[in-house]
Amino acid sequence: MKKLIDSKAAIEVYNTLFIHNQDASYGMDLEGRFTIINDAFVEISGYTEEEMIGQPFQVLIREKDLPLTVHHVSRAAVNGERSRFETSIIHKNGHVVNLFVAAIPIIRNDEIKGVVGYAKDITEEKRTKKLLDGQNKVLEMVAKGFSLKDVLDSIVLLMEDVLTGSLCSILLMDHDLGILKKGSAVNLPLEYNHFIHLGVGVGPASGSCGTAAYSQRPVIVEDIEKDSLWNEHRNIALKNNLRACWSYPVLDNHSRTLGTFAVYYHESKRPNHMDMMVIEKATYLTSLAIQHYESEEKINYMAYHDELTGLPNRRLFDLQTSYALGKNKNSALLFIDLDRFKVINDTLGHDYGDLLLKEVADRIKSSIRLHDTAARQGGDEFIVLLDNIKRNEVEKILYRILHILSTPFQINGKEIFVTPSIGISMYPEDGQHESELIRKSDVAMYQAKKDGRNTFRFYDMNMDKEQEEQLKIENELRKVLYKNQLSLYFQPIIDLQSNKVLSIEGLLRWNHPVMGWIPPAKFIPIAEENGLIIPIGTWVMEEACRQLQMLASKGYHHINVAVNLSIRQFYQPNFVSMVANIIRNKRINPERLHFEITESMTADVQLTTAILKELKTLGVSISIDDFGTGYSSLSYLRSFPINTLKIDRSFIKDISQNKEDQDIATMIIFMAHKLGLKVIGEGVETSEQAKFLTDNGCDMLQGYYFSYPLSEDELLSYLREK
Repeated sequence: MKKLIDSKAAIEVYNTLFIHNQDASYGMDLEGRFTIINDAFVEISGYTEEEMIGQPFQVLIREKDLPLTVHHVSRAAVNGERSRFETSIIHKNGHVVNLFVAAIPIIRNDEIKGVVGYAKDITEEKRTKKLLDGQNKVLEMVAKGFSLKDVLDSIVLLMEDVLTGSLCSILLMDHDLGILKKGSAVNLPLEYNHFIHLGVGVGPASGSCGTAAYSQRPVIVEDIEKDSLWNEHRNIALKNNLRACWSYPVLDNHSRTLGTFAVYYHESKRPNHMDMMVIEKATYLTSLAIQHYESEEKINYMAYHDELTGLPNRRLFDLQTSYALGKNKNSALLFIDLDRFKVINDTLGHDYGDLLLKEVADRIKSSIRLHDTAARQGGDEFIVLLDNIKRNEVEKILYRILHILSTPFQINGKEIFVTPSIGISMYPEDGQHESELIRKSDVAMYQAKKDGRNTFRFYDMNMDKEQEEQLKIENELRKVLYKNQLSLYFQPIIDLQSNKVLSIEGLLRWNHPVMGWIPPAKFIPIAEENGLIIPIGTWVMEEACRQLQMLASKGYHHINVAVNLSIRQFYQPNFVSMVANIIRNKRINPERLHFEITESMTADVQLTTAILKELKTLGVSISIDDFGTGYSSLSYLRSFPINTLKIDRSFIKDISQNKEDQDIATMIIFMAHKLGLKVIGEGVETSEQAKFLTDNGCDMLQGYYFSYPLSEDELLSYLREK
């Protein structure tokens, strides 16, 4: 027996299940016209009960969902089946509302009388799922290596789908130019697309995007026609029916502006809370994508470029060289090594060395053509590929490089001098493969060093023979000290006032049991290159002190012994203490020990002065050798505690005929005397040279005109005759 509900209870049940239901509830007749709706339905659709009653449901449904919705409603109204489905409606204010709908037939006496049901708002749920699916798609594209443009396009299309009725864009920050450039704007009008492609200025009143990038804050313009931020760009926006623009800055993890994400509408519009959340997700996803590609680009850049100088590294150079040689056109490969770089690095520190290498790289790059390739080989070595070039054109570039690298560098307030030695191999005559060309240009570079540095040499096959000889010399040089193959010869220096020998210069000689006498010009540069000059230099100082002991024992207490210091010796951290130990151990009068330094060793005035002052406290005397050919200025001589200048032999060779050499020598003598310094003319070979220097006030002379370098026994005989 069925239990009946009284009318009052029935009304309460009706009110609970329909009128007060939190979900939108509705009733329709068999034609699909609304017969009843509740308050929740009014809220979800935006239409009042009066506006809806009697209207067919089709007026609410979004066009794309209409066929499916009709099908499901028909199942209830015609077939008497219950149906559940998803659809979407257009709210009265124009936005889309996604719904989950139930349609239930009203059956009385086995006859279908109408349809009732409910609708749940799943807009936020759908939007969240769409965002999540879209985000996963974007991240998958990033992982699979899609281009940045494809990824940004995908983000823009996703957000246009989520933010119904919107048009979106992503602009990327060009920090060098200080503007925003188009990253993606798939559906913006063509004219406006072209406008942002040209670049958008960044500033406090530069539309929505330019202002957002400048302030790093969201800029919401709900009416472009009235907002002053759009004064400059208003016309083109309105012309393309863009009425609202919301722009959010895209920042990286360090708050650096990467670009902007913008949303446009064809009508004035302000974002709601959900819109802002969606845009924030869009900017976050855009930031992730841009940072990923920036990191990838940086990694790729680092894989093919030198971290210090920014030049291509050997890896990229190999690729470009292989391509160039594959075209079978004349090419040149340059091997550039910086002279004296190790000394600069050791004396001034690696920070100065690194800054110098950067500037050298910039100067090399500026000296070559745009399609040529300069790379850092490592350390202070650079290689350059001159593609499709003839030999005479190569020489023009070489002279350009020599000139620009020989110009002083200003590094942190210090004037630094460095010169290049350059070797060149030509393709195809010197080799068919890159490795062969690099080897031969390296050989030619060493020939340039041997020939005086600050020059260039083209490879020829005789250089390989010389390099083999050089390698042999280097191997034998490592044995000279413990095999006692070195000796000092001595060249007298004549004092012109007394016409007596007051000083002798110790000159290093090497007599090899098989190769015979090896000229200093052959083995000293090798010793300087591989560091052997330091133990050899120590031996020379000890031998010079032994010679002073011998001369004193023979009654020649007044004669000084001068020795040359190499640049690597001079800048050793313990050099002064080592000299002090030798003087103490040999028990010699330090006033009789004389050091000659080259002018190139005075490039760092402050450090040179400090070392020289320490040496002077030991009692030794100091002269600058080869004066006039190096880098120092005469004005620097005031700060150097030196005793003597030696005029370089290159000015003396033709001094009896060459007016320019005469003027230089005379000027050096005059300036030196003004500074209280003595002057030695070296390399004197004729009476004419001796007379000119004597007549112009030179203090001492040295050269073959007076005596060749002498062994110890020959020196004693020479002194006895004097």
